[in-house]
Amino acid sequence: MGVFRRIWCIVVVAIGLSGAQSLADAEPVKLIMQLDLGVQNAQFAGLSWAQSHGWFADVGIELEVRRLPKGYGDLAANVAGSDHTIGSIESGLFLSGRAAGEPIVAIGTMFQSSPLGLAAKSHHGMRTPHDLVGMKVAVHGDGHEALTMVLAFAGVDADKVEVVEAEYGNGPLLRDEVDAKQVYYVDEYVKMNAEGHKVDALVYKDWGHAAYSQVIFVSEATLAKHRSALIAFLQVLDRGWRASEKYPRAAAALVVAEYEPQLALGYQQGSLKLILEDLIWAEDSRTGAIRPETWRTQADTLRATQLPNLPPMEDWTDFTLIEDAFASPLE
Repeated sequence: MGVFRRIWCIVVVAIGLSGAQSLADAEPVKLIMQLDLGVQNAQFAGLSWAQSHGWFADVGIELEVRRLPKGYGDLAANVAGSDHTIGSIESGLFLSGRAAGEPIVAIGTMFQSSPLGLAAKSHHGMRTPHDLVGMKVAVHGDGHEALTMVLAFAGVDADKVEVVEAEYGNGPLLRDEVDAKQVYYVDEYVKMNAEGHKVDALVYKDWGHAAYSQVIFVSEATLAKHRSALIAFLQVLDRGWRASEKYPRAAAALVVAEYEPQLALGYQQGSLKLILEDLIWAEDSRTGAIRPETWRTQADTLRATQLPNLPPMEDWTDFTLIEDAFASPLE
């Protein structure tokens, strides 16, 4: 990054912190990026690339990336209670938190299309939501809203599907403790196939699940306090994902070498390939962009089925940060 470009980037963050404050006196803005997973895998390749190369520091952000620990509790509520935390969350879980009254705002998304779905061993012949009737389906806490949408879209009586809480990991499915289990088709499904297991995937986005995944959200307090820094964060995130797109093998290798050495490189390469092809820019060429139509579709469905208290979309979205981020993007 050139000297003049670096100075300009720091200015972007400095605006709003103190108009009269000199660049030499400006303190870095300390932010936490709270992931919604216990691993920093290929799903965060763009974030990890930017973090590893020091690009957040270049724009005056001191970013701490935190994996989701066991027993963390309610992600939406915890982010809502902070004035310096950026969260990553499933859109259905975000909307549940907002319906419960949490003062949270969506400012972007990591994935512009949802990779949520189910995996089942091939002998079950799972092809459509109707095949779930009579099956024991394991779902994580962040996936109940999505499954509700899919069953409603397909006209399947939800009472005819046995839904249980899922453990993390593929063990319950591979041990036949459940017939189908919630997965990301770009993650666990890739891993099981790479290991030689014969499994099929039912991808929710093929069955009416218009939604975002890894929604980037903050509290109203964080948005008010750190708007300029959040814009800079989105700019750097775009740069990280563009680098991952240009150098996918290096990006997958970085994930394994620097963040998750226990993960197989081939697994991360396969996962990242699908993420780049299907998810990051599914709706918009601007990394992180969100659209009112997509939010409205999901919100209307959930408001009619299980979230009657969900406020109007205008209360919990801010589209202007992405607009501002791409008005003067980093190079």
